[in-house]
Amino acid sequence: MIRTHACKRVAELLSQSLDEPLGLFDTIRLRVHLAICGNCRHVEEQLKGVQSLTATFFETDTALEDDAKEPVAHGEGQRAPLDRPR
Repeated sequence: MIRTHACKRVAELLSQSLDEPLGLFDTIRLRVHLAICGNCRHVEEQLKGVQSLTATFFETDTALEDDAKEPVAHGEGQRAPLDRPR
């Protein structure tokens, strides 16, 4: 894989675009480069995949935290935990 200075800059722009919107000039530069460079398109796909997986992970993590905050209903035949003095 041949990486040029332009490819390195595009990798930076791809990463930056995940955190904040790019300006018009950088957006154009990025789109033009991606149109001609398959390697950088591959990097873009990988970054989007990682972003998607982390978003899913944190959504799941937040849902688990919300579930943990709800009181646990004790079924028939189960004892409630004892309150311990502190």
